[in-house]
Amino acid sequence: MKPTTFALGLVSLLVLAPGLPGRAGAQEPPKVGGVLKAAMIGEPPSLDLHWTTAVITQQITWHIYETLYTYDRNFEPIPMLAEAHTLSDGGRRYAIRLRQGVRFHNGKEMTSADVVPSLNRWGRMATPGKALWKFVEAVEARGPYEVTIHLKEPSGSLLYGLARPNNGAAIYPKEVIDAAGDGQVKEFIGTGPYRFVEHKPDRHIRLARFKDYAARNEPPNGYGGKRGAWVDEILFIPVPDVAVRVAGVETGEYHYGQQIKQDQYDRIKTIAAVVPRVIRPYGWSTAVLNHKQGLMADKRLRGAFQAALDMDPIMAAGFGHKDFYRTDGALMFPEQPLWYSRVGVDSYNQRNRAKARRLLKDAGYAGQAVRWITTQEYQWMYKNALVAKQQLEEAGFTIDLQVVDWATLVQRRNKPELYDVFSTGFTFNVDPALATSVQCNWPGWWCLEEKERVMEALAKETDPKKRKALWERVQALFYEDVGRIKFGDYFSLDVVRGELKGFVSTPELHFWNAWLGSR
Repeated sequence: MKPTTFALGLVSLLVLAPGLPGRAGAQEPPKVGGVLKAAMIGEPPSLDLHWTTAVITQQITWHIYETLYTYDRNFEPIPMLAEAHTLSDGGRRYAIRLRQGVRFHNGKEMTSADVVPSLNRWGRMATPGKALWKFVEAVEARGPYEVTIHLKEPSGSLLYGLARPNNGAAIYPKEVIDAAGDGQVKEFIGTGPYRFVEHKPDRHIRLARFKDYAARNEPPNGYGGKRGAWVDEILFIPVPDVAVRVAGVETGEYHYGQQIKQDQYDRIKTIAAVVPRVIRPYGWSTAVLNHKQGLMADKRLRGAFQAALDMDPIMAAGFGHKDFYRTDGALMFPEQPLWYSRVGVDSYNQRNRAKARRLLKDAGYAGQAVRWITTQEYQWMYKNALVAKQQLEEAGFTIDLQVVDWATLVQRRNKPELYDVFSTGFTFNVDPALATSVQCNWPGWWCLEEKERVMEALAKETDPKKRKALWERVQALFYEDVGRIKFGDYFSLDVVRGELKGFVSTPELHFWNAWLGSR
């Protein structure tokens, strides 16, 4: 299996992002020193990358942790902590050579004794890891610098999974994993260009340059190649108020602010010190329904929920500026031609309240409150939910909208007894076999039997045409069974100071190879 086969068509993704740095900034020689201050939407629910799919956790921690593989500029898997691999036994055995001389932040050299338990923990705990480990027979060390992964059957997804940033297969020291047991890791030690220093809740997470970082020799390439730590420290600062994030970047208090209201785009373009960065596509907005228990376990109520919604005003409320959203029901983006399909999307954006009322009546719905957890830390989630609530109530639902901080939402969504619906977004994904949006083992627990069979076949299949056909069946089932509610695609708006150089806006935030220069 060649990774190129499945990555073709994604080359255009970053080209479509106006946030790519200008040539002038790229030509300025990097400058060592300074403290980079990043205004984030809030607190991460955890700093254990194996533990959560929360994007903010990945954005912060993959400066600390690294994976065996990562994605190049074409979103193909390339080695990171791995040196190379060989494939044998008909595609069922991956012998992965590890780079030598890579040190953890505690000074210990990384070896297979760390990699094997890290991969096994990831396969046991992480959403994409669980999806892949169905096909893993064993992971074994073959000397200090080689790990072999034995598969039950060939997989078209293994390297994509090992390269995935979000909820990724981070390599931790063995002793950190041993100390964590079945809980979260308590020490945040990796091999990355920055090391964890401190977490002061509601103030900052402080990272510092790791002076013994073992960078790769190749030029930067997507998320791979050489990662340079130019600034002395990075402060990730929780700033839940979006207006404060913008104002802070404007005044110079912060160098970067994320998740800015898209209706501010035209104004931001007039501010000399601030550069708007648009990432297109970034993700899709969703309401996740609880299939395990409660009201939404009834397919008729899910169908009523889906039928009632008019996605255009929902997306307009969340994202304001029409340049930052589109109403499209496909689960992969048009910029991914190998995966994009219109199969099943006739059930998207129905705007059919009469049908919703019929389904409510058939289900015997008597006005019970639908508990919907959302957050204002991501303003678009709250505004999407607010407009959807109004539409659903006009169709006959009673909606109890519960507004909490993001970390609390992530905690509660793991407890099916606490909610019927929660707000979130699903960010850009390379391989649909690993997409969080359709996983059974993720909160919401969409575990339709046929879908599980098709997803298993998708992960095993290596032929691109057959893989797409399988994915189209999953998308059809998504709408037939109302797996989740997709509102629409959204494009992210971030802002940076002009003196932040070398920073590349991509679907996955990172500050390696960035420095603080002159404006």
